[in-house]
Amino acid sequence: MGFFTKADEAKINGMFNSIKQGRFSNNDTSTVINNTVDILSKSSHGPLSQFFDDIKTMCAMAKAWTKKDYREIPFKTIGMIILTLVYVFSPVDIIPDVIPGVGLLDDAAIVGLCIAAARNDINDFRIWASHHKHY
Repeated sequence: MGFFTKADEAKINGMFNSIKQGRFSNNDTSTVINNTVDILSKSSHGPLSQFFDDIKTMCAMAKAWTKKDYREIPFKTIGMIILTLVYVFSPVDIIPDVIPGVGLLDDAAIVGLCIAAARNDINDFRIWASHHKHY
């Protein structure tokens, strides 16, 4: 991952492996739905900005899944997406967000891993959403 020490990389990989389990709660889903504006705001600058369009799509996926409009996604994958977005929203991170210049690097690493793992499902949702203009 380049910017991280081996210990940081181990923490990030451990956190992502936990996220990949996809075990999320209604509270996690509510956190994403109720804080989408904040998640997108945080994602619009710094190292997360390179993933902004994907993060925006993942927020829409969480909303569509919650409303039961779109269920063509494996449960584990939507769980991974929701938990990744919760991680982005949370101020409690491996590297605290308040550290200038590096605080969002762990968020970007987690998001990048999630996008790589869910790329096909994200693209499938985009195709579906293109026919459902409210997403």
